[in-house]
Amino acid sequence: MTPRVAIIGGGLAGLSAAEALARSGRDRFQITLLEAKQSTGGRAGSFIDPASSQKVDYCQHVAMGCCTNLIGLLARCGLAESMRRYRELWFLHRDHPPSRFAPNNWLPPPLHLAPALGALKYLNRQQRRQIRRGLWRLFRSRSDELESVTAGDWLHAAGQDEATVRDFWSVIIVSALGERVELVNMAMVRKVMIDGFAVARGACDVLVPQIPLAELFGQKMTEQIRNLGVNVQPGRAVSRVRESKGGATVDTHDGAAYDAEHVIVAVPWHAVSKLVPQSSVANLDCISRIPASPITGLHLWFDREITDRPHAVLVGTLAQWVFRDPCGNRTKDSNGYYQVVISGSSAANSLGKKQLVETVLGELRHAFKSAKHATLLRSRIVTDPNSVFSIRPEVEAIRPPARTPLPWLHLAGDWIDTAWPATMEGAVIGGRMAASSVAEQSGMDPIDIDSGLPRGWLARRLIRSR
Repeated sequence: MTPRVAIIGGGLAGLSAAEALARSGRDRFQITLLEAKQSTGGRAGSFIDPASSQKVDYCQHVAMGCCTNLIGLLARCGLAESMRRYRELWFLHRDHPPSRFAPNNWLPPPLHLAPALGALKYLNRQQRRQIRRGLWRLFRSRSDELESVTAGDWLHAAGQDEATVRDFWSVIIVSALGERVELVNMAMVRKVMIDGFAVARGACDVLVPQIPLAELFGQKMTEQIRNLGVNVQPGRAVSRVRESKGGATVDTHDGAAYDAEHVIVAVPWHAVSKLVPQSSVANLDCISRIPASPITGLHLWFDREITDRPHAVLVGTLAQWVFRDPCGNRTKDSNGYYQVVISGSSAANSLGKKQLVETVLGELRHAFKSAKHATLLRSRIVTDPNSVFSIRPEVEAIRPPARTPLPWLHLAGDWIDTAWPATMEGAVIGGRMAASSVAEQSGMDPIDIDSGLPRGWLARRLIRSR
């Protein structure tokens, strides 16, 4: 009999698990994916702006060149061109000219970063020396040495003063990990700095979706996965999973029941305990209480363009990233649409909506000359309080594997032990890990996880392995 697999959750992890299992052999598994919402994609979703009828992402998602599992998933689904690759970043500091960050094309990694760091005009000579020393110390440290250390403590011990942490480290850490420096696990900072910047050419390229997320994941990718034979059922909210003879039964709120030999639970960490038996996952209560870190997307419509830059990183401001109509579906009524992203936005949200908009508007008018003459037509604030899990040292210690003590139960998501922070790449890896667990439990070969970009010859010598 062909093993039946029920996947609960149609976010990136669930879609990744379905795709991996389906490609392992169309006749090997009978796969059903159940999603509570009316569309798949999970947190990577969109809404319709009523004034312009423009499809707008709730919060801007970006990937990097080091996200090889996500890039591979897109390529296998025929969606490689859905993301535009940028090989440079612009850093804007309110008291200094714009700084272009672009790795050198001729120097081998990690030396290719040296000219880019030197081009950050808002850093003084002393700060650059501190950063070079800090990066060298990070190159020579192993991840397991950093798992119980916060970034704040490690950076202080590495001789990084408050201004350097604020102007350099925090800019990268908060944007990439969604949490404040004083809380975040330093091992994950190493993951970002090494795999995301230093280890290989192209690792820090920025990939921005060119179509709305609801279309990219909720429609196009889901259609490709359906074509592989997966039964995708949106609007099927699961009420519980119970053990039954030969596997488990998945009950839905509308009274349906699905029997399966394997169940992949691909829901956020805070929802797992509501679905599965309490004894099925170690530290389940602790996992359900993992703190979250909010991310805010501030959507702004002006009467004109305020900059022609596709995106920019803002330094020393409440706003962290600004994106110019990322999906490029510009119309007469949406010609001045921009999105500002604020990660770890608890402090920003405490301001209140009016003050938050006014503060960010002032920062944009200082950063972009054209913004001084632009009129803000309307705005919308979208905050997900559970955008990402807070990747603290104590959280890293309890992230579970995909395989559980129950042979039929498997976990997927960016929050399981992927060795990645809460990112699209982490979600895709989590899905493939769960699919591999199912395959192995079914007596089949494991499903490969892409190990990332190959290290250059110099990087292999200068940077210690994990």
